[in-house]
Amino acid sequence: MPRPSKKKLLDHGRRTVIDYESDTVRRILDAAESLFAADCFAGTRMDDIAAKAGVNKATLYYHIGGKEKIYEVVLYRHIKGFADVLEKRLEGLDDPVEALLEIVRHHTEAAIADNRASRTVAHELAGGSPRMTPDIVAQYARVYAATVHAMTAGAAAGRLRDINPSLAHLLIAGPLFVSAIKRRPSPLQADDAALAQRSEPSLEELAPLLEQLVRDFLALPPKP
Repeated sequence: MPRPSKKKLLDHGRRTVIDYESDTVRRILDAAESLFAADCFAGTRMDDIAAKAGVNKATLYYHIGGKEKIYEVVLYRHIKGFADVLEKRLEGLDDPVEALLEIVRHHTEAAIADNRASRTVAHELAGGSPRMTPDIVAQYARVYAATVHAMTAGAAAGRLRDINPSLAHLLIAGPLFVSAIKRRPSPLQADDAALAQRSEPSLEELAPLLEQLVRDFLALPPKP
């Protein structure tokens, strides 16, 4: 999805370019992001998005489009923003182990700061990604490519295990996606309050464990 043009083009009363800098568009996407995270795509209604954003339905269609289009734009905005910041954080990091640790930190910090979009992405991936458009996939590929580059460079330098980068990406992102989705009481939880509390690890608990996974499993000891 290209950056919005200053020229406001219309097609049958609708904008042909989404103005991401518009306050109205931001309110619509923020509202939709919260609702999709809570109720998934199927459980979210256009009326709910309009009400939460403080606009009417016609405004949704004018600025973005129908529910499916809004959902796609929510995914695109989050993943592109995530990839932009990740690439910035990795600039100048030549050590593949440190790069992989920075990837872990970015994933965990983003999820801890606001897991609404993470929940939506997790639900989409868990459902087979039926609404992942080529534009969205291209942005997700940027995130995946960062792990591939770190793992490939690390393996070549003897700093990281020579394993399929997809497995490393799964080890890093998988627990966070599961944690993002799993926010209801587990059927395995007993009446014991202490056991119930310990059965659902928080994102704050996962973060150091994922860094330890990199240091203790994926990273190799320095050669003598």
